[in-house]
Amino acid sequence: MRILLAVDDQTYSAAIINEAAKLSANTWADVTILTVQKGKGDLDPQKAESLRTYKQGFLDLINGDGFPYSWPAGKEEFRKTADGWLGTQSSRDGSKSCALKVRSGDSCKEIINEAKEQDYDLVIIGASEVDCQWQGEALNLPQRVAEDAGCSVLVIKKPHASNRIIGCLDQSQISQDSLEMINQLVTQHDADLQIIGLTGAKGLSGKGDIEGKMGDILTYYTARKINAWIKLVENNDLEEYVAKASKEAIIAVWMGKKSVFGKLFSQNLVEKLVTSSQSTVLILR
Repeated sequence: MRILLAVDDQTYSAAIINEAAKLSANTWADVTILTVQKGKGDLDPQKAESLRTYKQGFLDLINGDGFPYSWPAGKEEFRKTADGWLGTQSSRDGSKSCALKVRSGDSCKEIINEAKEQDYDLVIIGASEVDCQWQGEALNLPQRVAEDAGCSVLVIKKPHASNRIIGCLDQSQISQDSLEMINQLVTQHDADLQIIGLTGAKGLSGKGDIEGKMGDILTYYTARKINAWIKLVENNDLEEYVAKASKEAIIAVWMGKKSVFGKLFSQNLVEKLVTSSQSTVLILR
């Protein structure tokens, strides 16, 4: 698994390090911590030092037996690349990478480009709690990253314990990686999983249809000792139900190219989920 942490120098970015460390401790992911500087000049030493600080916080949280990342932070050498500067630290003890990267230009564009060009599995990004913004950046940066990154995106405003995760999962198309990502999120929060089953003209028609089409997903999670159940929602009521639920639960929505949820959810609802949710939102692809 490859995870990109998109950060600036604000408290909402610092807050995602704890969540990223928990996820990485379970998956032993290769991690890149990315920030963006304005202009095309030399590397901003303050940006480099900020990344080292974030990395040290990340390492402090998951240090222990079987630790797979090179230790400690602070000795990274930044070298110029085609798209910015890459800071790495070689160590014979580091079987997994925790790299630092600085790109130049517009923050939103560069985060999205990094995610697409380097083929990450997940982008984790923080946002201000009230209006879901990045300070000093163009309007709706976290939302735009969630919509356009091309991979799964975890948007965190105010990290807090949540005992329920609501998964809008397309029973016929969801990828194995997305199923596992929800599994990791449920385990991390010690939460129950409520799986949305659609009813109506474009949804499931009855008990037999539910058992046939959603049984595999339910079996997948119950086999992993996750308390999971199916909640039936009329497809015409889907937007309202998810918008209300996002005030208290973590929402995970499968939005792959062939996802029925991608067709039923309006672009406006995705915007609402990211901008108005009081909890974490996971957009799966």
